[in-house]
Amino acid sequence: MKKLYIILIISLAFASCEDFDFADQGFDLEALPGYVAFANSGGTVVPPVSNVNENAGSTSFRIECPTGNLTAITVTFSFAGSAVYGTDFTAPNSSAAGGTIVLPNSIYDVNDYNHVDLVVSLLTDGVTDGDKTLTITLTGAVDGDGEQYSVGRGNYMKVATVNIADVD
Repeated sequence: MKKLYIILIISLAFASCEDFDFADQGFDLEALPGYVAFANSGGTVVPPVSNVNENAGSTSFRIECPTGNLTAITVTFSFAGSAVYGTDFTAPNSSAAGGTIVLPNSIYDVNDYNHVDLVVSLLTDGVTDGDKTLTITLTGAVDGDGEQYSVGRGNYMKVATVNIADVD
């Protein structure tokens, strides 16, 4: 008999439940817009800087999509500064003007944002030509469905700098 009462109480509790509608409660919910940006330790908005010697081999910058994404995102970037592409540095899928890198699709994970590392290979040119600077700027991002993503966190985290010390 006791079991019958428990089943009856549980049934009544579920029967009295109704769908909660945020709009009926005066809330207007929207999905957060997706964005991509350079990552920085501790979640700061200080632009990432890498100080390296030209014989260091490579340096890398993490590009992330903290909001997650259901399709791959193609991120475009540009190069600027005194470092010369092909003489002082190279990077995959790029030219002297810049290039692209792909963030794989992923659902947001609070322990590990969706990310990809942009690897800049440093070249030793054998010429004493002084220190160089390379500036990498994220210029655009679009997913496989054609949805545009913002770059940077507001005006922050869309530029990274590599300071290359001459060792010749």
